[in-house]
Amino acid sequence: YKVGELFSCFLPSSLAYWVAKRLADLCFLIPIGKYRSYKKAVVHNVCLVLGKDKKDPLVRKTALGVYRNFAKYLREFLWLPGLDQNRCFGMVTPLGVENLDCALSKKKGVILLSIHFGNWEWGGLSLALSGYKVNFLVRPHENKRTDRLFNHIREKKRIKVIPLTRLKEGIKVLKRNEILAILADENLEQTMKAKLFSQEVDIPSGPFRLARRTKAVITPAFIVRNRWDGRQRGIVEAPLEVKKGESEEKDLQEAVNSFIQIVEDYLRYYPDHWLLLEPKGEFKK
Repeated sequence: YKVGELFSCFLPSSLAYWVAKRLADLCFLIPIGKYRSYKKAVVHNVCLVLGKDKKDPLVRKTALGVYRNFAKYLREFLWLPGLDQNRCFGMVTPLGVENLDCALSKKKGVILLSIHFGNWEWGGLSLALSGYKVNFLVRPHENKRTDRLFNHIREKKRIKVIPLTRLKEGIKVLKRNEILAILADENLEQTMKAKLFSQEVDIPSGPFRLARRTKAVITPAFIVRNRWDGRQRGIVEAPLEVKKGESEEKDLQEAVNSFIQIVEDYLRYYPDHWLLLEPKGEFKK
C-alpha cells in the first residue's frame, strides 16, 4: 500500500488510473490465494443483483467492472494525502446536503449509512472538507500496518476514525450532534434478515439499534461515479425514521427494510459500484 501511495501521488492521474485498471484486470483473470475468495464473492454478489447465473456474459463483464472500480477507489484513497479542497470539489459534487442539514437540526446526531458502494471514502471526505464533523466507525483491518496507514490518511483529512470495538465513542459523537458514518453491508455477528433482490440476506442491526437508542437520525448516502469522465456525486438521501414503539424488533425491521429498498435502487442502476469482497446471501454453487 505504501508503494501504491507513492504511485498514486506522483504519477500523472491518467497513467495512475490506467495502471490501476490493468492491475485489476490481472487480479480478475489470474486470482491467487485470497483473491480467489474475493472473486467468488464479487461474482456471487453480481449474480444476486442481476438475477443471472454466474456463467452469463453480463455477470462476468459487471464483475470485472467491480474490480476496476475497486482499483480506482484504492488509487483515489491512497491519493488523499495530495488532494486539497479545491481538487476534491473538482472531482466530487455533494448533493442532498439539505437532507443532512435537516437531520442535524434535530440535535440528536446523524448516522450516515451506506454500503461499500463507489468511493465511500471520498463521500465522507467531501463532507468533512465542507465543514461537517465526520467520524468513521470502522472494522479494523486484519493487518495492523494497513490499518494504521488507512487511519492515518483519513485523520489527515479531518476524519476521525472510531474502531468498531469502541462503540461508546460513537455514542459520544452522536451526543455532540456530529456525523457517524457506518457501512451496513459487512458480515457481522449481530444481524437482521432482509430481502435484497428477493434473496434473504443478513444486514448488521447495530446502526439501527444505535439510532433507536440514541434517537439519532439515519441518513442513507451513496457516491456515484460518472462512467465517462470519472467525476463523482456524493448523494445524501432523505432521513430514515427508526420508530420507538412497543416492539423494538418490529421497529428495527421496518427501518432495515426501508434502507434496503434504497440500496436496491442504487445497485440496480450501478451494479459495478458494489465493492464488497464478502458474499451476501446464500452461496450458489
